Amino acid sequence: MRTRGRFILRYTGTGPAPDAHVTRLCTIPGTKVLDATNRMLLIEGPAPKLQAATRGLDDWVLTADKSIPVPDTRKKIRRRAA
Repeated sequence: MRTRGRFILRYTGTGPAPDAHVTRLCTIPGTKVLDATNRMLLIEGPAPKLQAATRGLDDWVLTADKSIPVPDTRKKIRRRAA
């Protein structure tokens, strides 16, 4: 896992994530919450701090965020006209 980057934190328990857990994860020094839902957080910050914070919380999964480029589907001319 990268040392610093974007990470997705997903709550896998039943119902919405506990407010105490969300507050704890949102206040980790050196991190920034980019987006949040009632079960997921997109956080930018150092991996070791995020791993340490989630280690003590049940039902949370930490994964690195990755981008997948959209393919170019526009039609192209294969060869020039003579």
